[in-house]
Amino acid sequence: MIRHGLTASNSAGVLQGRRDIPLSEKGLEQARLLGKRFSAVPLDRLYCSSLSRARQTAEQIGAAAGLIPEPLEGLNEIDMGQMEGLTYEQCRRQYPKESEAMERNAAEFAAPGGESAIQVYDRAVKTLLDLAKRHPGETAAAVSHGFTIRMFLLYVKNPGHRPVETEPFWVDNTAVSKLIIRSDGSIAAEYLNDRSHLPPEWR
Repeated sequence: MIRHGLTASNSAGVLQGRRDIPLSEKGLEQARLLGKRFSAVPLDRLYCSSLSRARQTAEQIGAAAGLIPEPLEGLNEIDMGQMEGLTYEQCRRQYPKESEAMERNAAEFAAPGGESAIQVYDRAVKTLLDLAKRHPGETAAAVSHGFTIRMFLLYVKNPGHRPVETEPFWVDNTAVSKLIIRSDGSIAAEYLNDRSHLPPEWR
């Protein structure tokens, strides 16, 4: 599992959600370095969310691996509804009650017109376990988003228990987490949030 490269909204602390924001110049360079990393990694499949920042990142991997990224809606970022395009501080001013509810119960909170962490958890888990069943014995890369990846890592940490917390992991831009999904459904994390392909000052 791989998070997309940096965007201008990431740098500004803006909630992106489903807004289709492309990679920034730095994000494009991160993706290029990520592609170099995958030139030495045999891949059978390559998937990405349908948003351009994930697709641009996946295309760099695909160029190195000889694969065309296949978009999957289930890998998309959380839909933050009317809060998209705002910073957390702007959300607190414009949506004070909703922001209070988000801080009080982040797992069940859904922004106006958006989806909850539990909904993201359910679709991320279904999407990735379905991929594992579809491609037994193969190695696949899935380029997704920080929140969506965190939800799947919650499942890895505690399978079968829907989230009551949403912040046990941080996922950095272009960070790679390698997971082994066994035929019995159990999952082992070989490593998480690895950014060894980036220069030290970007890690």
